Amino acid sequence: ASTVGTNGNLYVGGTFTEAGGQWAGYVAKWNGANWSALSAGVGGMVYAIAFDASGYLYAGGRFTEAGWTSVGSIAKWNGKTWGALGAGLNNAARALAVDRNGNLYAGGAFTVAGGQPANYIARWNGTDWNALGAGLNNPVLALATDANGDLYAGGSFTTAGGNPASYIAKCIP
Repeated sequence: ASTVGTNGNLYVGGTFTEAGGQWAGYVAKWNGANWSALSAGVGGMVYAIAFDASGYLYAGGRFTEAGWTSVGSIAKWNGKTWGALGAGLNNAARALAVDRNGNLYAGGAFTVAGGQPANYIARWNGTDWNALGAGLNNPVLALATDANGDLYAGGSFTTAGGNPASYIAKCIP
């Protein structure tokens, strides 16, 4: 997974623990000349990363710790430290997207977000997790938003919100 921050730096996440010969903990930054770690990194594989309009980096994957903080498969990097997003998710976050209103969407193999039922897709509004209706019947592997703020999900599902969907759906948040 990779994304470019507003500062022009490249941020990557994956299965690696070193970048440029330095410890990186599954997530790292490239400033055009050097690799650097984001504190202690995260405790496991990173599948997705995304920035919001405020410049915060979100990492989702298969981990329960980020920079010595207990998290549930998703964490927020503020430029200095990692933080949890409430109670997090009960299983891997495989995809992340941010809409024009600053909402973070997570998709993956989870069925609980913030301690509440959420079938493979959920929204973080900066304070709380919310399920997107009935969700999907199998994991989400990709998320994207368009200029109108519409959210699209792709994955191994065949129903979305209880309606037939062949591996891709437009989600109404």
